[in-house]
Amino acid sequence: MGSKRLKAVVARGTHEVAIADKVSAQKIIVEYIRSLKVVGPNGMSPMQKQQKYGTSFSTFGAAHSGDAPVKKLGRRRCRGFFRTVPGSIMTFFCPKWIKVTVGWHCPIRCKAILKIGDGEYKYAAGSHRPEYEAATAFGALCLNNNAEAIIMANDICNRAGIDTISSGAIIAFAIELYENGILTNKDTDGIELKWGNHQAMVAMTAKLANREGIGDVLANGVKRAAEIIGKGSDQFAIHIGGQEVAMHDPKVLGTGRLASPAARYHMDCHPRTTYRALLARTVLSTTHFLNVTGLCHFGRWPEDEKLMTGIFKAVTGWDYSWADLQKTGERVVNMRHCFNLREGICELKWPVNPRLVGKPPQTTGPLAGVTADIEAQEYWGMGFLDWDRSTTKPSKAKLLSLGLDDVARDLYP
Repeated sequence: MGSKRLKAVVARGTHEVAIADKVSAQKIIVEYIRSLKVVGPNGMSPMQKQQKYGTSFSTFGAAHSGDAPVKKLGRRRCRGFFRTVPGSIMTFFCPKWIKVTVGWHCPIRCKAILKIGDGEYKYAAGSHRPEYEAATAFGALCLNNNAEAIIMANDICNRAGIDTISSGAIIAFAIELYENGILTNKDTDGIELKWGNHQAMVAMTAKLANREGIGDVLANGVKRAAEIIGKGSDQFAIHIGGQEVAMHDPKVLGTGRLASPAARYHMDCHPRTTYRALLARTVLSTTHFLNVTGLCHFGRWPEDEKLMTGIFKAVTGWDYSWADLQKTGERVVNMRHCFNLREGICELKWPVNPRLVGKPPQTTGPLAGVTADIEAQEYWGMGFLDWDRSTTKPSKAKLLSLGLDDVARDLYP
């Protein structure tokens, strides 16, 4: 849509959306909300935690566990950073917000808007509280522990309508180019792009949003920017197929914890661990089923099969089993993938930056010595999905079993 300069598609209706069984639906909703209010071991309920912190509650644990990509997946000479406030950023946000806001009929209410900035950064009243990805992209990734700067950079992106994950990744990319002499003060208009320099980070984010100076080049993303800048800058451009990666280190799987394996970023098929077929299928299918229903990933729906099948039946009137819902999710991921194949895109052919998988491995931190075995992840993952391990093409039998007969005819004429 962006290439067609399409800004929005708007639809308006006047009729109430029908619910098959309002009584049952209301009963399930009440049960669900009650479960969100149960106080956990940390003294807070899931609802309280989300309302107080938003998703930024996980910044502390992620920065220290290895999940967050600290210093652009480098983590070298970061000890001073961890003695300060990389994770307590979440507590800084608390007194700054005016009120929590809510998505349509959302019981969790994890969003918040902020008071006017009264420190170094004068962000406007009504700015949004940064969530985990933004807090990490402009925080740990850039080795920045100034929470106000994170709010400011987040607000610049929101007002410009640009993505905070990619923007933070692009700024970190520019910092590394500057520190390696590929970008100079002349290129940056005097902005000293160094790790932890929050003023420089905010200033360059503004240039990026407005496409001013070197910001006009960086706004193309790290892949295209590296092609334009040259001088070996491509070695610092971490992306998959031109897309900057999210704020979870894909090497975490190598330590035995369930997180985002390298194959997930490469293949976009989201199996949380590709060594256990059942778990991979379940998480993969649930993720995409939740996407199409509009249910929230930050709620507790996936933890209760009875709750999910119950609310689905109450709203739609369709008596779907848990296996049926899982099949729906699997149908979605295969449809998405086949669309790419039809358009000539094979994710397996996209190069992976060695740093993304730990080649060479980090020498410090919780992921020291860890290298992700992306080849094994993809081999077993595609086997579980019944995709060809060379072409990534789903088998005809798989497509037919999912009811995708028309897709099968396109791929197997």
